[in-house]
Amino acid sequence: MATLQKIRDKGTLLVIVIGLALLAFVLGDLLTSGTTLFGRAQDKAFVVNREVISTQQYADKITQFEEFQKMVSGQSSLDENVSSQIREAVYQQMVRDRLLGHQTAKLGLTVTKEELNDLVHGQSISPVLQQLPFFLDPQTGMFDRRALIEFINTVNIPSPNPQEQALVNQYKSLWLFIEEMIRTQRLEEKYISLLSNAVIVNDVEAKTAFEHSQRNADIEYAMKSYFTVPDSVVNVTDEEVKAFYNKHKSSFRMEAPLVKLSYFTKGITPSEEDYAEVEAESRKAFDELSGAANPAAIVADYSQTPYRDVFVSEHMLTPTQVEFVRSAAINEMYGPKREGDSFHIYKLIDKTVAPDSVHLRMMAIPDASMVGQDSVITHFVDSIYGAIVGGTPFAEVANSLNPNSNGGDMGWAREIDLAGFSTDLVKTAFNAPIGQPVKLSIPGQQLILQVEERTRPVNKYKLAIVDMPVLPSEKTSNNIDNELNQFVSTPGVEQKFNELASEKGYMVMPGITVSANDFTLAQIPGSRQVISWAANEKKAGAVKKFDLTNLRIIARVERVIPSGTTPLSEVSSGIRSQLVNEKKAEKIISDLKSQNLSSTDAYATVMNTNTDTVRFVNFNTQNITGLGFEPALNAVSAFAPLNKVVGPMKGNMGVYVATVVNRTEGTDEYDADEQKNRILNNNAYRLQMQSVEVLKDKLGVEDNRFRFF
Repeated sequence: MATLQKIRDKGTLLVIVIGLALLAFVLGDLLTSGTTLFGRAQDKAFVVNREVISTQQYADKITQFEEFQKMVSGQSSLDENVSSQIREAVYQQMVRDRLLGHQTAKLGLTVTKEELNDLVHGQSISPVLQQLPFFLDPQTGMFDRRALIEFINTVNIPSPNPQEQALVNQYKSLWLFIEEMIRTQRLEEKYISLLSNAVIVNDVEAKTAFEHSQRNADIEYAMKSYFTVPDSVVNVTDEEVKAFYNKHKSSFRMEAPLVKLSYFTKGITPSEEDYAEVEAESRKAFDELSGAANPAAIVADYSQTPYRDVFVSEHMLTPTQVEFVRSAAINEMYGPKREGDSFHIYKLIDKTVAPDSVHLRMMAIPDASMVGQDSVITHFVDSIYGAIVGGTPFAEVANSLNPNSNGGDMGWAREIDLAGFSTDLVKTAFNAPIGQPVKLSIPGQQLILQVEERTRPVNKYKLAIVDMPVLPSEKTSNNIDNELNQFVSTPGVEQKFNELASEKGYMVMPGITVSANDFTLAQIPGSRQVISWAANEKKAGAVKKFDLTNLRIIARVERVIPSGTTPLSEVSSGIRSQLVNEKKAEKIISDLKSQNLSSTDAYATVMNTNTDTVRFVNFNTQNITGLGFEPALNAVSAFAPLNKVVGPMKGNMGVYVATVVNRTEGTDEYDADEQKNRILNNNAYRLQMQSVEVLKDKLGVEDNRFRFF
């Protein structure tokens, strides 16, 4: 089962798996029958190309993917952030799957069994497999065919152990899941290839694009930022804003409704009574720890962090702890002192001068209590130990037992790092002679270890620490809830929400706009319920209290804007800002041209700014250093005459004047086929991003998830 454990160990890299899976995996066929809570006509989580996906179908696919993540990572539960990402990812992929499935079916595109087999076992391994962490060499990070073969063999060989067989069955399901990822990735690849190859790249386009990429320029420029010009110098009318909106309505479409709400929060924090209660308890802890011969039991009774019977260096202590241990005598006490939301007590148990860390090599062999073969294990350990004592390098012996052990190298370890194994291991590691193997028995294992080197001696301390956090009591929580419940039930609160909240000293966040499908409100964990309530609330002005962990949210619904085209009222300010900048550009350009300036420095003086220089800019540069996306300067780099002022001209950030002070031609040789392939690849990437959005618009997507989730 080593392979299964290896898969679990890779669970921390699942973010990579998710990113790949979202672009590639098929969620499977939809259920076509069955009852629903609200009836078939109403139960629409979303609709794609007139195909209804029910809440149960959507929930089943979410569960499938969540179970996939748990299986791979070895986790028993997922945090809210990961679950939210999965829900959105499943929706996006289910929509994508149906949109592209409709198109590929019409075109007759398929992936045969032979193709799938070749992508798994052939020379051209699927990119899906090449990026999954299960099949990567841990040393190089590259795809390891042996790891893939080992995985497939493991999940296909029956196990006589029922528990192991159940795990194998789980991973068989995982493999089927991966196969579907491979199949869909290839199907999508065929579809995008068909689209991109429909866009012909001719010789002139290829040659021109190559020449532009080779023509690099150093540009001296001056810029008059739009932000330095008051908005009052130009006038944008409501009619102009409306005309822009009508012309660009397609840009303002949204799949889900928008919710406008006002809210304030109230934290559930400890009261002074709570602090007084913990302070009294801390004095009892101080007295008990002061007279205790063994601090472990007292620390366990009063502190969430257990006592560790090890020495630690100063860099592992807080500044307050360092100040205490440097001057304290053995058994001297500190506290109880309130620091933030906790009371702290320290007792210096011992001090010494010793190395902070050791570099270890180690081999672990299960002992007789686990395998029931006392003499065999003892003889085996003795033979290994004898080989090392006889001159065989420790690393060579370790690698002969386990080729993936890296010579038994455990790296550097401190006392506290080894304390979880046993105190005997700590004492042995920090006292054994360097370079000499040592045998050691700990519960469940027999060890052979060798100290490679140690750090220089430093001051180290054995410190008993009691940390007693102050938490809100039930009484405190009830008082806060009663206060907020009274506020929510105040007559007229729906009409005078902001006014009444301000009178009570609450800080209201007014008129916040969120999508009905957003995961959280202002990044507050657990606040999805607020958005869901507001999106489904029929009555504008409704007020409700929400109980989150250690936080309460009181929200008022201002307005729910249906999906479709966003109303002008919601986008007018953004449109107005854009039009204001355009008019500022016209005014700045007009004013500058009227002065007949002839140098970049002269323009900079009039602009009340300084000149600056950007280097190695060509026509294809997407992000110009310090400026971002400025197509006007891209054009200057390729076409402006050398050492001649160009402008003034409108840019995204402001108005520019520029001079090409140097231009160099690249030395790359033109390869027509290579250049055409590069353009085709760029087209394919762009089409991959755009095709789904176009299909959404053409075939139709209706997102109703906010009604149910």
